[in-house]
Amino acid sequence: MSLSSAYFMVGTSSLSVIGLTWRISEGLQVPPADIAFLVTVFALTFAVAAPMTQVLFSHIVRVKVLAIGLTVLAIGLVMGAFSVNYTMLFFSRALMGLGAAAVSPVCSAIGAGLAAPEHQGRAIGIVFAGLTIASVLGTPLSAYLGTLIDWRMVMLLLAVLALLSMSAVLYFVKDRNAGAPIRFFHLVEALIRPRTAFAILLTFLQMTSIFCTYALIAPFMHEKFALGENLLAVVMLTYGINGVIGNVVAGRLSDRLGANKIILISLVGIGSGFFGLWLVGPQLWLGFVMLASWSFFGMMFHSPQQQRLANIDPDRRGLLLALNAGSLYLGISIGSGVSNFVSVHFGFLVLPLVSTGVLISCLAVFWMSVYAMKKAA
Repeated sequence: MSLSSAYFMVGTSSLSVIGLTWRISEGLQVPPADIAFLVTVFALTFAVAAPMTQVLFSHIVRVKVLAIGLTVLAIGLVMGAFSVNYTMLFFSRALMGLGAAAVSPVCSAIGAGLAAPEHQGRAIGIVFAGLTIASVLGTPLSAYLGTLIDWRMVMLLLAVLALLSMSAVLYFVKDRNAGAPIRFFHLVEALIRPRTAFAILLTFLQMTSIFCTYALIAPFMHEKFALGENLLAVVMLTYGINGVIGNVVAGRLSDRLGANKIILISLVGIGSGFFGLWLVGPQLWLGFVMLASWSFFGMMFHSPQQQRLANIDPDRRGLLLALNAGSLYLGISIGSGVSNFVSVHFGFLVLPLVSTGVLISCLAVFWMSVYAMKKAA
């Protein structure tokens, strides 16, 4: 649970600005669309730092790396709370991304190593549940608290929770091992070897597709379904609850049916949810149905995908999971940037259609990934 709490802090910290869009926009006098860049800078920093952290600090006891990452995350949150302008908040998000990059891959590596191969899907699902619970509680709670207290106080509260999570990790996690030695050429090899390169690209495209819409879900729901700010927390809660259910289902089924089948079901389901969200009329209940579908199938993806990568090369498990986490957050970064560009030039309503287009390319890469893994076996 302490590992899951660390994942929870990463997820909540990275996505809390989405729930606080209107408050930050008003407080710093910036357009709502610019909030997408706060997601982008966090994710881009994470994407670069995650694999480099594995290269530079693989010799250090993993639980210490976790504790340092959570501490840096808390410092970034405090800096964000005291930001006097958008630029300062922007750089605080980069610092938070740096801390988070030391947390997520290590959590997954420790979780995968604690379970037998036949139970890895469920074990990784439990650890990754922290991120999905962040969608259920963290992000909507941030949105709700933003209507009650100043957004700066929300960030200070998250900083306190990050430090509590760090204390729990140090106390409860008994793993005192360092990872396998990793050199820079191992990183390059993983990026050019087809069976790992296509798998990492798959994660990138999956998250890009999701954040083409999710980064600006608040103004999208307002424009299409006339959703008021007071109901934004309900949107986040709906998204999160169904994401948790999808993660639990995937963790159980991937051990039974195999990771590839669950990933295929997930990708087809996400695409259907996005296309449906673009296609339906302005009835709010239909919007919630499509949002729930997209969330459920979206969170089915990550546990089996991490399971696939964890078993390609157990000695380099930490590096591969770091690259996967990095590609995940790079997808968040690029998707958020695309979301901003599309909304400014074409409006919010076309965002789900853009997400659907990215999902089609994601399916093509999935088949390439499956072929590359079979060929290498």
